[in-house]
Amino acid sequence: MRRAARDGASQRTLASAAVCLGLLHAAAHASPTAVTVEGGAEADSNLQRVETGAGLPTERLGGSVIRVGARVDHRGVAAGGAFALALQSLSRLVAGNEATPENVALLTADLRWVHAIGKRPVSAGFGLVFADALPLADEVGARTFRNLGADALLVLRGTEDRSLTLAVGPRHFEYKPDHDFDWIGAAISARLDLTLWEPSGGTRSVELAAIVGFEARAYDSRARASACPDDAPPSPECFAPTTLARRDRYQRAGVELTWVGRVVAAAGYQLTVIDSNSYGQSLVRHRATVSTTTDLPGKWIGTALATLQIDQYLDGVVVQKDLQHQEFTNLDDANRSSLQLRIARKLTVAWSLEARGAIWRDLGGTLDTSFRRELVYLGGVYNR
Repeated sequence: MRRAARDGASQRTLASAAVCLGLLHAAAHASPTAVTVEGGAEADSNLQRVETGAGLPTERLGGSVIRVGARVDHRGVAAGGAFALALQSLSRLVAGNEATPENVALLTADLRWVHAIGKRPVSAGFGLVFADALPLADEVGARTFRNLGADALLVLRGTEDRSLTLAVGPRHFEYKPDHDFDWIGAAISARLDLTLWEPSGGTRSVELAAIVGFEARAYDSRARASACPDDAPPSPECFAPTTLARRDRYQRAGVELTWVGRVVAAAGYQLTVIDSNSYGQSLVRHRATVSTTTDLPGKWIGTALATLQIDQYLDGVVVQKDLQHQEFTNLDDANRSSLQLRIARKLTVAWSLEARGAIWRDLGGTLDTSFRRELVYLGGVYNR
């Protein structure tokens, strides 16, 4: 029965991959289109992204990973408006039978279409987003999920250097290993883009991007309450179910400054507040990032990204914290503070060599648990 389930999962994966490849083939023969294909090998010290400590696993499982991915970006005009379509696939295959749940393929699609309203500096349109993480070897797979979203868009432009984008629409999220985390709800957001400074010639600039957003999430599970004794620390063993459906208010605000010159540098901060009626699920997250990209000797290009993330659990308890508040947008995000380095060098007009290294740490954890993950990657990239 387990083998049949795996065969079914493989068939679904192949079918989804065939659809994605068909879209990639169609888009690759259109113009203007940008196509990127990447592949390589990496060493990961914590394949299952586990914490270690009291009552938790005592060791991390490391191993080798093969990565294969493709991305197509296409822009054009349809029905009197401008559209942008992005299609992407990424597969991670882990060597060894112990980590088969980590063999996952992620397929994503993002479509935006806007139409100018008369001669006014206003455009209206819609956006569609889709992401599906599929198991490749296991019945369900680790951290597999499906994200669906649609937005009505309104874009207000002052000049070429100023724009405000408003979006509102429904969202649906499915977490395949545990459907208690499935939710549906409405989302609204606003993004402001400004060029603060740009002298004549356009070789240098300072740009600002700010975003605020809100989601009302209705979960397919019941809210929990604390039934722990007053003198006992919070524990999942004394959580009590209620008759209330779980409801979360997900709120975020962020700002980022980017300097463009001989060096491209950016600094940003994002505040996320999750207010839940289920005990142990409320959170305040502070996330600060600093990145820089510059030319290196030997025609190499280097990028460094540092992320500091501090999570504050308002109920004073941390339960499955990497699962609870994972962003679920890609296969690589370990949802922790990190330092990541990337260097790349063009070999030909189309081919490039790329190397990456990263470390993740939990800087806001408890004293008796820790999270450690290191990763090194080497691969090739084809662009056309």
